[in-house]
Amino acid sequence: MYCDAHFHIVQCSIQKGTRFVVPEGGYRACSCAHDVQEFELQCRLAAEAQADDCRCRIFSSFGMHPQMPLVQNADFLEQLLSMQAIDAIGEAGFDFFTEEFRKTESSQDTAWAIQTELAVQYNRPLIVHCRKALDRIFRDSRILRKIPSVIFHSFAGGPVEARSLLNRGINAYFSFGKPLLNGNKRSIACVKELPVEHLLLETDAPFQTLKGEVQTQPEEIRRVYAAAVKLQELESSQERSFLNQIENNFRTVYGTEPVRVIRAPLSTEVESLHTPK
Repeated sequence: MYCDAHFHIVQCSIQKGTRFVVPEGGYRACSCAHDVQEFELQCRLAAEAQADDCRCRIFSSFGMHPQMPLVQNADFLEQLLSMQAIDAIGEAGFDFFTEEFRKTESSQDTAWAIQTELAVQYNRPLIVHCRKALDRIFRDSRILRKIPSVIFHSFAGGPVEARSLLNRGINAYFSFGKPLLNGNKRSIACVKELPVEHLLLETDAPFQTLKGEVQTQPEEIRRVYAAAVKLQELESSQERSFLNQIENNFRTVYGTEPVRVIRAPLSTEVESLHTPK
């Protein structure tokens, strides 16, 4: 069973121009959406995928992405939470990677505050996107430790920062994808040194590509798994225990079964479909 802690089912399907193709070998994954139209399509594609393959489980998240912090979607997010229609909140967080993103710092702060408070109120996991802003995460460690699970998607820090977050009482999980394949020193060090009980693996499909690639496919979760196993330097007899722990971590964070897939209630303001990276 492969567990993909973070991907985008809508953009994967748009890229292929067809319904989502479920990776072979058993697939549990969490898909993120960031506007109302995208969430509606995410619901439909998840339902189709689970009907196509009885071993497929698509968990659902909705959030205000820091690259496009649509604060006006806060009411829709809370509506989904009150209806128990999503498994997690996010992507939420900060992105100060470019000057363009830094210009929206105020909106990013507002969206982050709303989502962390809702995660506490509704006892939902929070998926964090953070680039060049880890100081903001440490700043808000007090509220983060009240959230059941905090998933750091494509964590950009190293083992020291990760342990510091854990030491502050945050139930943090650190998720890694294809950077493990291109020699990213921080990601590799985290997978080798952090407690396996706090690790997750992901593709971020169709994003998070390597040099020369156009897109990432969900089935590449196999490559990510293989890289993580190699980094663990495990004996063959130990590999199954490692794989089972990754699956257990996924189940601990997102649950054993996704919430009932529903048609999302359309809000009065529908933002255009976008594809944050």
